[in-house]
Amino acid sequence: MSVRYTHNNMIIEKKNSFNRKNVRKVYQKRIYYLFVTILLVICLCQIFRGIFLNVAKYITLNEQLNKLEKLNIAASDENNQLREQLKNYTSSKGIEALARDNLNMVGKNEVLVIIKQ
Repeated sequence: MSVRYTHNNMIIEKKNSFNRKNVRKVYQKRIYYLFVTILLVICLCQIFRGIFLNVAKYITLNEQLNKLEKLNIAASDENNQLREQLKNYTSSKGIEALARDNLNMVGKNEVLVIIKQ
């Protein structure tokens, strides 16, 4: 297809092609900025997701730590009580008291009385 152009038409055609190039560049920039924006939004979503998960994990671990500290304190108290009992039961008087209480044993010149309820 051959078309004749006058000098003024050539200028107009050149301006149109220049405008088309500019329009194409503008669209390319818009697509680039759209891509970068979408990428940044995805990155921000990942950052907020990570923050949320870390805060949730921190809260959970803090609760577990508090429970374990309470359990440790209770175990220490029980351990101290058992040490005291061990001190009492290593002496001869402690062993005698244990035998009287748990095994219903009696000493010399004593009478065992059992009361049933």
